[in-house]
Amino acid sequence: MTMKKTLIALPLLSLPLLCAMAGGGSLGDPHPEDYSFAAGVEFLTKASESWRHKRKCVTCHTNGWGLAAQPLIAPKSDEVDVGRRFAQGYLMSFLTGEAKPRGQRGSVTGLVATTAFLALSDARTGSTVHEATRRGLDHAWDLLDESDTWDDWLQCNWPPFESDAEYGPTLMLVALGELKDSAKITAADRRGAQRLIKYLKTNEPMSLHAKAMRLWTASHWPKAVRSKQRRAWQKELLAARGKDGGWSMASLSGPGWKRDGGEAQTKTSEAYPTAFCVYVLLETGMKPTDEVVTAGLRWLREHQRKGGDWYTRSPRRSGKDYISRAATAFALMALSEKQ
Repeated sequence: MTMKKTLIALPLLSLPLLCAMAGGGSLGDPHPEDYSFAAGVEFLTKASESWRHKRKCVTCHTNGWGLAAQPLIAPKSDEVDVGRRFAQGYLMSFLTGEAKPRGQRGSVTGLVATTAFLALSDARTGSTVHEATRRGLDHAWDLLDESDTWDDWLQCNWPPFESDAEYGPTLMLVALGELKDSAKITAADRRGAQRLIKYLKTNEPMSLHAKAMRLWTASHWPKAVRSKQRRAWQKELLAARGKDGGWSMASLSGPGWKRDGGEAQTKTSEAYPTAFCVYVLLETGMKPTDEVVTAGLRWLREHQRKGGDWYTRSPRRSGKDYISRAATAFALMALSEKQ
């Protein structure tokens, strides 16, 4: 388990089968009596296997967060090694020139995100930085623009991962933060981190999801967010919780989060925002026994589907609900704290 650095404490607010290549299907009915951590792990494993075989890439919505989650949720499973080897080979094929960039394969977003997920995997599986991760980090720093971020990060209205310029910096800072807690990072890594932090300090977050990512970042890099902002954003995150103990996509969304056709984001609690918020709260100092966490974990146990997954409607386009894979990864990481 990774080391956690506690944020400034706040008083808790008392607020009243596998569809592998489709996006997760329709919501369906929750089956709390059938909650099974093992079934969730099995779903995520099969979903990652299917994506590797059919799509042959790594993405934030699908197998990327699965890669980061596996060492925590099933550390002895074959999937930990298989997923790592696939991502390492995918990354190295572009870094060595064996594969040529095509579309999003080999893009800045793809290479930086894959490197970040591998850094998280390295941190969670041992105390060394794999050669592919090392090469990926060095390449990521070379790609930084004068703005101190990756200006070419994909912003094509696929929130929350590909809708603004700041998800890349926060994802990398979280990953590098875990890595420096378990392994030796280089001076170049620290310089790169400082540039990303500089970017965050000079650009306001555009959504509550972005604020939560910055809170997570600050648990490893305290200077990334001022103490006053941490307190305000954590309070805001807690206040966004619904009466049922979950969070909605609407509560985390920013102005750029628009569904095709102009439909509003879902205002009822869903799996991805709930799992993400609970896990971030745990990573930033809350305990599994704190009321807000307990309620969120209960919501997750009550909303797992029979196939083992946690469904979330795409914040952009129904029928491509790939975010359900990320939701399942975050739900399992949050629930693993209680296993």
